[in-house]
Amino acid sequence: MENCERIDAANRACVAAIVEAQPYWVDILPAREVIEGLPERTVLHSGPPIAFADMCELHRRGMIGAALLEGWAGNAAEAANMLESGAIRVDSALNYNTVGSGVGIVTPSVALMVVEDRRTGKRAGVFPHEGAFGGGFCGWGVYSKEIAENLRWMREELFPVVSDALRRAGGISLKPILAESLQMGDENHSRQTAADLLTIRELMPCLARVRKSTAEIFPAVEYFTGTPRFFHNIGQAAARAALLSAHGIADSTVVTAMCGNGVEFGIKVSGLGDRWFTAPSPMIRGYFARENCSEKDQLPWIGDSSVCETVGLGGIAGAASPIVCAYRQLKLVDAIAVTREMQTICAGRNPAYVIPNLDFDCLPVGVDVRRVVETGIAPVLHVGIIDHAGGWIGAGGARVPMECFSKALDALRQDGVIGE
Repeated sequence: MENCERIDAANRACVAAIVEAQPYWVDILPAREVIEGLPERTVLHSGPPIAFADMCELHRRGMIGAALLEGWAGNAAEAANMLESGAIRVDSALNYNTVGSGVGIVTPSVALMVVEDRRTGKRAGVFPHEGAFGGGFCGWGVYSKEIAENLRWMREELFPVVSDALRRAGGISLKPILAESLQMGDENHSRQTAADLLTIRELMPCLARVRKSTAEIFPAVEYFTGTPRFFHNIGQAAARAALLSAHGIADSTVVTAMCGNGVEFGIKVSGLGDRWFTAPSPMIRGYFARENCSEKDQLPWIGDSSVCETVGLGGIAGAASPIVCAYRQLKLVDAIAVTREMQTICAGRNPAYVIPNLDFDCLPVGVDVRRVVETGIAPVLHVGIIDHAGGWIGAGGARVPMECFSKALDALRQDGVIGE
């Protein structure tokens, strides 16, 4: 078989793994029970791997908080010394079966929403929204006794009821929720308004069947009805489970990871194993919520939430959500044009995700390294803009650095997947 035919066949298999995935939200468990192969005293973070000394301040702060949360260190100075010496190990969340939005801090005791791809059995976990504390510790790396207590309460008191409900129900199928919410104005990265409500519709009857008192069940009802965008975290786990199923297909040139750590942005490619291809993290363009803010105030891209774009949502699905595209000063016709542009760099289409604004055409899926380099068109990402202290200051979008794809293409040539 010629190289192109072999690659195209591999890419069809990779796209099929994403399109045919059957993600179910099945449980909520501590990370140590979910993450496969997690070494002792290890903290995971968003973006490609980076040494503690080279991290941006948000990640360094989160690492220190993680050591305090787990009781590995008695104070911040001790924690920093342990991190610098390697006594506490750090690694990328996307080197494991998890995903981290924002700073993406994952430690063994943190509760994770567990999603299973029932087509392959692959499981992925992601930390939840921290309720009244927002991004809190896991998303923004902020540590305090109150935040630590909230994480403990969520793990030990709030979520066991939800776990019971999910198990009794046999899990909640997420694919229909994603499909319907995309037709209701969500692109399922920066906006999950419809997905939240659709998930609540599925979850509430499950909670009602749990053999607990109203006093025990009601905090869970309050959490899900009072936490905007809680589905964002669950949706990322659904995306990650599908991408785990799609990763490792020999000769495939489809991207299976995209993320940043505030310093570098990196991608992985299905046929290139666990190698990372990196470039400087991009800045985000959009609107600032504060008049006195400008690009100098923002942190370059940080977070794994671009796992959404990797499965064909978010910026790639811009046509589904003109509201989100308006943050980038785009009109409806522009939003449609962005998704049409993304079709030129993707290896397939997702028939499960049919969009009214595309005249009921389906969304593209499977970013192909070859097409990106050939066309010079990089994937579009949606994201919130944060400042160097971790505060939200706006929203917008960015493009994945082209250097990531050119490096990956070179590796494909060196491996003999693509001819010179």
